Amino acid sequence: MKINRILLGLLMILFAAGTYAQGNYHKGVLHLKKGKAKEVYIEIDFEFPQRFQQGITYLEPKDFDKFMSTGKLKSKMKQKMEPKHFTGFSLEDGREWHTVFYTDLTGRAIKMIPKRMTLELVAGGPIKVYKMYSRTTGKINQELADVFFEDRANLVNYIQDNFQLLVLKDKKNPTNIVQINLLNYIGDNPRVKENYDNNHYGLRNQFSSGFKMGKYVNREFEAAFLRMIDDYNGDGAPDSEARSR
Repeated sequence: MKINRILLGLLMILFAAGTYAQGNYHKGVLHLKKGKAKEVYIEIDFEFPQRFQQGITYLEPKDFDKFMSTGKLKSKMKQKMEPKHFTGFSLEDGREWHTVFYTDLTGRAIKMIPKRMTLELVAGGPIKVYKMYSRTTGKINQELADVFFEDRANLVNYIQDNFQLLVLKDKKNPTNIVQINLLNYIGDNPRVKENYDNNHYGLRNQFSSGFKMGKYVNREFEAAFLRMIDDYNGDGAPDSEARSR
């Protein structure tokens, strides 16, 4: 009886792991060089943001269908590609990632080397905003998640609420928001600047109370910042989009 309970428990764990893995693959379009594109299922796993920011793992449609029907994901089904081979990807749910060069000047390294990253576009238009999550070190196992975050859901929530926002306007590469002079980005729109000064977007509160001069922001800061960028981009390009999730 005890062995049966153990076997049942193992089967439940394997089933849960398979269901979790299936939910990590999202239908989308991979945008290759020279205007080429193909439909694939891309892995978006917030336990390991590097898997969709520093390179992607994806399944061909035939392999995804096989995975969904059998619940088994073989290593040979997984395709990997580095950002130098594609310009970005877009998901069926509307989310979009672009491949950009980013130099992290917020650390203390002596030599700063631009790195090609594929980052989520959270605002598009004259001012573009990208979101970058921190790389997790190695494979975060269940024990580590339990010690520091009680469970994996808390770990994912922590990663999703501590990230960098990178801003791009009239330059080749984006810059971390903590390093910019905001007036250089919105100062040419008097209405938006006045709204910011009057705290119309709620952003000034974030700078005074929640904003730390490190490198990370949270979802509350992002929402306020994107309200302002949405307003700015709406004036400059009526068809631009900005969103906060």
